[in-house]
Amino acid sequence: MKILRDPLIVFLLIGGGIFLLYSKVNPEEELDAANPDQIEITSDIQNMLVSEWSARWNRPPTPEEFKGLLDSYIKEELLFREASKLGLDQADSIIRRRLAQKMEFLTSDIVDLEDVSDETLQTFYQDNAEKYQMPTELGFQQIYFSTDKRDDAEADAAALLPSLNDGSMSFEQAVESADPTLLSPEFSTSELPLIGRQFGTEFAEALTDQTPGEWFGPVKSGYGFHLVKILERKDGHLPELATIREDVLNDYRYEQREKLNESMLEGLLEQYDVVIEPRIEEATETEETPEP
Repeated sequence: MKILRDPLIVFLLIGGGIFLLYSKVNPEEELDAANPDQIEITSDIQNMLVSEWSARWNRPPTPEEFKGLLDSYIKEELLFREASKLGLDQADSIIRRRLAQKMEFLTSDIVDLEDVSDETLQTFYQDNAEKYQMPTELGFQQIYFSTDKRDDAEADAAALLPSLNDGSMSFEQAVESADPTLLSPEFSTSELPLIGRQFGTEFAEALTDQTPGEWFGPVKSGYGFHLVKILERKDGHLPELATIREDVLNDYRYEQREKLNESMLEGLLEQYDVVIEPRIEEATETEETPEP
């Protein structure tokens, strides 16, 4: 049927079903039109109170605690009904926001009920492969030359490089002859973006294509210049879907919720006439009053 191809109609039908189901498992007191002043604490409501307590404290409430739960529920219901009679729920931004969130939660329930096939998830994974790409990881040593303490830190670093590569100077000797720093002379395997955040993008880019074994540089960072030796390299890769399936499934469902919310709003906007009046700006205290 054509009507069933309308996303809004489908949303309302499924949402209505979820609402009925939700009212069974999470009942809320409804006003009895015949007895508007009666508050009935049903067995379902009592079970709900016990379930909420047990979930929080990992044990059922004692008789005294259960009586406290009932008293709190009755007090809340009394205040809610009186506030409604006074119209306190009208034009309240917090209540408006909460009700809007409940409408959005309906789409979450709809999406979560979907049985996502392996084929659907694989397609989503491939379409968003860049998001799940694991970055290159590097372990390295570095020798630091300060631009604040030297007239030409870059030239000093370049002059030391041959001695490191021909073995006439050890790593420890080179560190001693360089400048003191809080930076560690040796870094365990770290993701390239993390290295970039610590040393700067230019430094990380200089390390990107280097292979382990040889000292190179000088490499500029946000601190000065460095001679660098790659100790270990793990190239970036796309992990198997099975190893991150839960993360991908959550991302898929999030995207579906966003699409369904957008579709719902588009459908609702077609049913309403939105009128935006010209805005009259309020005078602020900082505005200067013109002199007479």
